[in-house]
Amino acid sequence: METRDIEIRRNVVERALMAAKEYAKEHLRLVVYCAIGLLATVLLFSAGYLYYENREADELARFEKILDDYRNLQFAGEAERTAALEKTASEIIAASDSSYWGYVRRNGYYVAAGLYYDARMYEKALASYLAFADRSPRSFFAPLGLQQAARSYEATGRNREAIAVYERLVKDYADSAVADQILYDAGRLYQMEGDLFKSRESFNRLMTLFPKSPFARKARERLMLLGLIEVKKG
Repeated sequence: METRDIEIRRNVVERALMAAKEYAKEHLRLVVYCAIGLLATVLLFSAGYLYYENREADELARFEKILDDYRNLQFAGEAERTAALEKTASEIIAASDSSYWGYVRRNGYYVAAGLYYDARMYEKALASYLAFADRSPRSFFAPLGLQQAARSYEATGRNREAIAVYERLVKDYADSAVADQILYDAGRLYQMEGDLFKSRESFNRLMTLFPKSPFARKARERLMLLGLIEVKKG
């Protein structure tokens, strides 16, 4: 029985090959054109892949050179340091804008924003962090960039705008690596703005979802403080 099944399968394969051979004879020109088209597609794909690899390598080398040149600079004063930093950040952003793919395209704005933030140039850091998050919303660093944008808002006294960013984070990045800190900072800012209901809501959610987080302990302490405030008000 097994031998018969093998024979039947072999006959099916042989008939299929014979049919393909006959079709090729009858439609030789079409077969040749299809083969040429397939070969051209393979060659174009290979050429595109090599171009992609070479261009990404060149862009990354340029990106690293910009940062290395900045690190190697010697500054006579704060004004010179600030000018060099702004020039470096602008060059990084320009490199990111001129790129179509790869690391430089995805992360250029994030690196530039970090330079601005470290120099306490919060307005420029804010713009760059938001641009990065919009450009690379699926990046691992996207919630970190938005978190830094919120901190930049807070550093300039714009707590309501910071809260709006945290609300975006809670909605879009609830499973991110910094989700516990996001809930804590949101609750903290709600408290600062006098919205105690939303503050308690954020802190309670933090303690429920991340009971072992160090931010849960801080949230519990703040909730106790909120309870004392309400007793005094009563």
